[in-house]
Amino acid sequence: MGSTHNLDRSPIKGELWGGQGGRDWDYRPENGIVEITIQYADAVDSLTFTHAIENSTDNSSEKFGGRGGKLQQTITIDWPNEYLTKISGTIVSEKNRAIVGFFGRLGNFIDAIGVYYKDPPAPIETTKVNTAITLNKDIPREVGPWGGNKGKAWDDGRLKGRITEIDVHVGNGVIHGIHYRYESEDSCDASPIFLSNKHGGEGATTIYRIKLEKENTDHRNRNKNICLTEDLVGISGFYGAFDGNCCVEYQVVRSISFYTTKGKYGPFGTEIGTFFNSPACTNNAKVVGFHGRSGEYLDAIGIHFE
Repeated sequence: MGSTHNLDRSPIKGELWGGQGGRDWDYRPENGIVEITIQYADAVDSLTFTHAIENSTDNSSEKFGGRGGKLQQTITIDWPNEYLTKISGTIVSEKNRAIVGFFGRLGNFIDAIGVYYKDPPAPIETTKVNTAITLNKDIPREVGPWGGNKGKAWDDGRLKGRITEIDVHVGNGVIHGIHYRYESEDSCDASPIFLSNKHGGEGATTIYRIKLEKENTDHRNRNKNICLTEDLVGISGFYGAFDGNCCVEYQVVRSISFYTTKGKYGPFGTEIGTFFNSPACTNNAKVVGFHGRSGEYLDAIGIHFE
């Protein structure tokens, strides 16, 4: 398995291997496959898949196949850090491709199976905080957006839970988009993690991942309470026209940095154009959401405070 993030472009349908019986079936999720459950005995009786979906927890497919199979095995895939690239028994394997779906024929068993391929996009690099740089200013409840006026306006509103990860999609000296994860509620107890919509387009050459730190709050119990000890408190960056753009008036976010209670992540992209800088949170306030404009790129970005 390989390492990557959102899979783009239309999938390529591979060959079908197996028998001629059964009815057709097809499974092509929009996002990555995170789990495969196999029911089997003397033959493969059924397959069930789970995939990641945006703004929700993981989602399971229907059961493809029959009701038999005394044995069960579940494969867990750490998407988007991992993606499926090959299934055993294939006559031909596609190099440098990610498997993003399945099709075939089924009845009481899996009669035949094939796969859908896509080109894996940019690799993910986990970034480290610069603890020497912080922000210290009073704030309003909403600031921005900073950037151009093209693209479609979007607003994620104020999230109830804490932001836990941010993915910054970068390529050719411009921010192609952002993607982030957040908890369902602001609590020290374990809560479901949700995936935001991706704001921006494809074409990034690298995806930088920011992971906000967590800390155990109960060291005496194995069922440890988990709390975030690092909160997002501000952003800064540059926006402007970029090389190869046909229209000088078309402004996009060229560079962005994120500030937390620990320090600074970034800059990501190219620091050129007009500088922008959000005020930082004080008195235990934090960033609880984003808004802006996006299309092929991240055209503009702003933040919500709490």
